[in-house]
Amino acid sequence: MTSIENAFSSQGLLAKVIAEYAPRQPQIDMALAVGDAIEKQGCLIVEAGTGTGKTFAYLLPALLANKAENSKKIIVSTGTKNLQEQLFHKDVPVLTKAVADNIQVALLKGRSNYLCLYRLEMYQHSKGQLDAQLLHDFVKVKKWANSTRSGDIG
Repeated sequence: MTSIENAFSSQGLLAKVIAEYAPRQPQIDMALAVGDAIEKQGCLIVEAGTGTGKTFAYLLPALLANKAENSKKIIVSTGTKNLQEQLFHKDVPVLTKAVADNIQVALLKGRSNYLCLYRLEMYQHSKGQLDAQLLHDFVKVKKWANSTRSGDIG
């Protein structure tokens, strides 16, 4: 049994951190294909239905390979912000716990998702009167800009 098959088994890594975990063969098959592609440094295109467990099927083999190969960077690109948020806030913490490794994770979005301090400053110094609502909104944004660590407008 490979490390991937073991991780997805009823007594494996996932079962130890997810109370109701049950192995699903399509998920295991996908994870094995991902692991094989990583090992061979190849390409893989996978299509799988809802409920297959796709995120774990590609993230766990990547984390296991990363652990075995002395910490290489793993980049996961998603099609939606919702999936990014799910991966970052839900799935990766569970998998990090399962792998029992100190993994550094960063969430990066396109620049249109962050407050532009330059534009905020330019707006502040622009000439002209602001109506009451616009002034109220500007004050709220300025206050938030001084307290946010990431600048993520989401």
